[in-house]
Formats: sequence, structure tokens, C-alpha cells
Amino acid sequence: MDKMRPAITLFITLAVIAAMLALVGVTFGYLSKARSKAEDKAALIEADLIYADASNAVSRFAGKKPTTGRLKNIYDIPLTVNEKKGPFKLLVACSPSRAAVPVAWLATNGGASRDAKLNLATTVFDAIVLKYRIKGPEKLRTMLEDALNSKYSFNFNQEARLKKAKSYFSYREFKKVLDNYYLTEGDSRVYKPNWKNYFSFGKEYEEIDGEFLPSNLLSVIFDIDEQIVAEDFKSGRLKSFLSENGADMELYKSKLFAKGAVAALTCSANYSFGKSTYSFKFNYTDGKVDNFEFIQ
Repeated sequence: MDKMRPAITLFITLAVIAAMLALVGVTFGYLSKARSKAEDKAALIEADLIYADASNAVSRFAGKKPTTGRLKNIYDIPLTVNEKKGPFKLLVACSPSRAAVPVAWLATNGGASRDAKLNLATTVFDAIVLKYRIKGPEKLRTMLEDALNSKYSFNFNQEARLKKAKSYFSYREFKKVLDNYYLTEGDSRVYKPNWKNYFSFGKEYEEIDGEFLPSNLLSVIFDIDEQIVAEDFKSGRLKSFLSENGADMELYKSKLFAKGAVAALTCSANYSFGKSTYSFKFNYTDGKVDNFEFIQ
């Protein structure tokens, strides 16, 4: 029995050491996570402080009444904000926020005043499901209409609806429709299209920024070969491009498309803080900045 005591003692000692090492490991893991969370919170505070710098940079460069050429420069070349004395650098990249068809135009309960919007949105939807060979286009369309009509169950003409963020049909809600369709039909092709290239989500607007339409959407709307659009279309020259290619100019002249520059941008700002890189997003519309969103 006495000979066994050293072995038992050694076993207990090893067990205690193992438990202590595990505790130390957990403690260091917790401290690491706490440090990371603290850094993230500090980065969020920093983002809130430099948010004004980013929005001011866009505002100064765009001007009060930006031209299409000025907007093209903003979209093509990211804006850089440097600290006068120090290494801090902020990179701001922007893209047009209205160069797509509002998904709300697919709702069918808007009345005759919205027929032109519904027809255009339907043309785009039909082209997508055909191109990507989605198996149940009617089913998908019905599910999407139900979701939209439920969201927009009251009068489309009420200005109050356009001012309430909760009444916007978000991409998250759209994705839920796609998921429900997949669970019902088992058709994974519904995820193949980049739906954001064709439709916009969130706040609805009345006119599309046609000058900066992506080539695949411009091709669908005006029935021009996508390769021709990709090779020949220059942003900011929509009218002349359509005329040269025999497109439907009456559609272009309709109220669905804005004429001239559209000062509606979605911007993302990237910056370094501590050992990590962070970013935040915001919208710039007619000189006003909103929808700040911090991204870790």
C-alpha cells in the first residue's frame, strides 16, 4: 500500500497541473476575446468619429450639383483621406445606389399608376429566370409577389410609406423568399444569379439611374446583346449608346429613367485600427448622408 502512495500522489499532481493548464488556457482565451472585443468597440468609436471625414470627402468631391462626369470619377477612383501629421489613411469607395430596378416594382397591388414599373420589373425577372434556367419561375414569382404585396398592403401613393424604414423590402427579406423557394422546390439555381445586379432593395425610388446601369441589366431592359453593351457602352453616355444601337428610345424617355446626373451613392470606407482593418458603409443622396453601418 505504501508503495502505491507515490504513484497516486504523482497522478493527483499531474491531474492538478493539467487542470491548472486548462484553466490558464481558458483564461488566456477569454482575455484574448475580451481584448479583441475591446479593440472592436474602440474601432467602432473611431469609425463614428471619422464618419464625418468620409462623408465630407464625398460631399466636397461631388459638389452641390454633381455632373455625370464627376460621379463617374468618384465611382472609378476611390477617394483617399490622409491625416496631415500621421500614418492614418481612410479609403472611400462609392458606387451608384439607383442603377437597378427597385424590387418593390414587382408588387402587383399598386394599381394602374404603377403598370409601367411592374412591366419593366417583370421583363427583368423573366429574363433572369430564363437565363439561369430556374425550374419553377411561376412558383418563385408567386412567392415573391405574396411577400411584396403583404409588405405593401396599403396605398402605394402614401408618402408616409416611403419615409418609414420598416416598410422597405430589404435584401434579407428577399433572401428569405429565395430560401423558402429552395426548401419547397429543391432548386439551387435560384442562388446563381447576382440578384443585386438587377434589383435594388431597401428604400424605393421613382427613377432609375440609367447612366450607370450594369451591362447585364442594360442588355435586358433595352434588348441589346450583352457583349455589345460590355464592349461599347460607356457610363454617362446612355442616350447616344441607345440611339446608335436602335434601342427603344420611348422607354428611355419615360419617367422610369432619370435624366442627367443622379447624386445617389452607396459608399464604403476602410481604415486600420490596432492590428485589424475595419470598414463602415453609408449612403449619400443629394447632399445628405445616412444609413451608417459599421462592419467588423
